[in-house]
Amino acid sequence: DTNRVICATPMNDQSSRSHCIFTLSVASRPIGGKGGKVKVSKLHLVDLAGSERTKKTKVNGKIFTEACHINLSLHFLEQVIVALHDKSKGRRQHVPYRNSVMTSVLKDSLGGNCKTCMIATCSPVSK
Repeated sequence: DTNRVICATPMNDQSSRSHCIFTLSVASRPIGGKGGKVKVSKLHLVDLAGSERTKKTKVNGKIFTEACHINLSLHFLEQVIVALHDKSKGRRQHVPYRNSVMTSVLKDSLGGNCKTCMIATCSPVSK
């Protein structure tokens, strides 16, 4: 979190300007260890930067470019989730994991042998 950039926008005074992925990998083998299978687990804790409507925030310059990149990476994540759903229904074969670094890193957690839980924090916006 020390490298994360936070910048105030008209809609959020503590707006995170990037996503953050914390990965914990654990490998275990039976005591004595000879000939036993190694079990490997991975836990990704992901903090996504929020989507921003650039017309409402009225940002420009570097902050506008960052907002566009944030929105694009969230769009690529949405594409992967939709593609995984379509693949489970037999309507699609290809899942576009390589469209972004984030979806590439999370590939095994999104479409692999895994369990995924999403927790969202939403707050009202004044009109």
